[in-house]
Amino acid sequence: RITCPLQKPWIAQQKTVGVNFIGGYSALVSKGMTPAEELLIRSIPRALAETERVCSSVNVGSTKTGINMDAVKLMGEIVLETAKATKEQDSLGCAKLVVFCNAPDDNPFMAGAFHGVTEADAVINVGVSGPGVVKTALEKVRGKDFETLCEMIKRTAFKVTRVGQLVAQEASKRLGVPFGIVDLSLAPTPAIGDSVAEILEEIGLERVGAPGTTAALALLNDQVKKGGVMASTAVGGLSGAFIPVSEDQGMIDAVNAGALTLEKLEAMTCVCSVGLDMIAIPGDTKASTISGLIADEAAIGMINQKTTAVRVIPVIGKGVGETVEFGGLLGYAPIMPVSAFS
Repeated sequence: RITCPLQKPWIAQQKTVGVNFIGGYSALVSKGMTPAEELLIRSIPRALAETERVCSSVNVGSTKTGINMDAVKLMGEIVLETAKATKEQDSLGCAKLVVFCNAPDDNPFMAGAFHGVTEADAVINVGVSGPGVVKTALEKVRGKDFETLCEMIKRTAFKVTRVGQLVAQEASKRLGVPFGIVDLSLAPTPAIGDSVAEILEEIGLERVGAPGTTAALALLNDQVKKGGVMASTAVGGLSGAFIPVSEDQGMIDAVNAGALTLEKLEAMTCVCSVGLDMIAIPGDTKASTISGLIADEAAIGMINQKTTAVRVIPVIGKGVGETVEFGGLLGYAPIMPVSAFS
């Protein structure tokens, strides 16, 4: 029997102080697994089923060490077990579980945030989002050339990052905790207008998923990083654009329109901040298929020296064409088809 090491009294206190999620139920196994790390990984389904706010992440590969394929196989099984353990909540536990390659030590964004081994005992790392701000700015230069477009993205990223820097410094001062980094990641929310997909369409796409989508995303990511790095003394984490399906209304619309597929999303992960994120798949998807998705993303990250990740939700009891509602910051998603082969 796997014992879950989480104690519920301190878990309950998170709600009292207004914490949405807490990360760090994590393992770094890119080169190998200790018995303790394997036990922790095998306890993930129960940990996520018995808690509301705890998030988990596992790093299975890196550019330096390669990919731990034993961990990849195990994580496919763990994702499916987590789905089954939380099937009464539409497999919600999988929305709090991320499998990484090249996981950064200073990522402040849930569900993949954890306190890295290279960090000080306490540090404040701040995540700054704002896709809605970028989209509004681009509306002002609609129809202009690429140079004008890129300059507007950089200027907007600079302003947003600068605000994040000031907030982080003030929090550091009040709490007496050192400031770490600002992570400027365009992370969408379910709110209307707060969409990365809509930014890409403002750049010129008819619909996200159309030919040219990967190029538009690369342009956005590049300009966000160039603008943000000038605005802070320390930019870190992921710092780019996220493409989660359930948390982005524009992505959801593109899936429903038949413009955006799992394969196209995988291609987009070559140039975005993370990977296959918040994607609902059929509940009868095999563990070996999920392991294959993880292996593909890990290969992209390892070869291209970038962070990649997989956060897929096999929704037990539901299939392609149905919709699953996660609620809150996690949004809702149409269940997307995945290859029947593994």
